[in-house]
Amino acid sequence: MTALASLGLLAASLGLLAAGGFVQLDDTSGFGSDQWDLTWGGPSAVAAAASLAIALVDRRARRSLGAALAVLDGVLVGLSLADDGFRFIWHAGEGELLYLQVGLGLVALALLTPQLLERPPADDRPGATPTLSAWARAVAYLVALVIAVFAAFSAGTSHFTARNCGGPDFGGECDVAVLEGLLWVAVTAALGLLLIGAAERVRWRRRQQERQRQLSDSA
Repeated sequence: MTALASLGLLAASLGLLAAGGFVQLDDTSGFGSDQWDLTWGGPSAVAAAASLAIALVDRRARRSLGAALAVLDGVLVGLSLADDGFRFIWHAGEGELLYLQVGLGLVALALLTPQLLERPPADDRPGATPTLSAWARAVAYLVALVIAVFAAFSAGTSHFTARNCGGPDFGGECDVAVLEGLLWVAVTAALGLLLIGAAERVRWRRRQQERQRQLSDSA
């Protein structure tokens, strides 16, 4: 029942979006917000939040909602590629739809995580504190890395634009700003992977020290 309630609220949220003009299949104006009816936006957001809240308290509901969001994300990607007039929520730039698709995919991945918490195998004490499972840590790392990469791309393109594409005498295009954005992305991704590796190394060493301590206490 919990899973059905969560999925029902998700369907209601999508229905409210469609009723408010947030979902369009024939908008080629370049401004997706022209037909929005904002009175439907609030109830849609409340229904989506309630769907997520309900799913978080039940494993089956969580996985069902995650699967539904993954399917929805795939549909959004397919429609955005196949239909130039497709608009889903975004205001005036297709980049906003990309952010939504990536964010939706990350939420779906987090909800589909098989196990969120685990107790260290070497720690069989009744009151042992659970820690994030390997799956949960991987999802958390991925979310943090994706956010950092998007922020780096935005910062890189903005930096190039501010330095080279401003001023009253500038009359050309600034498409090459993307190159600096991609450079910042590469650096950020490399640093992020190094930090993830370092964090996992520290975690592994602490686990080893804890295991040795337990063996010493039992000896």
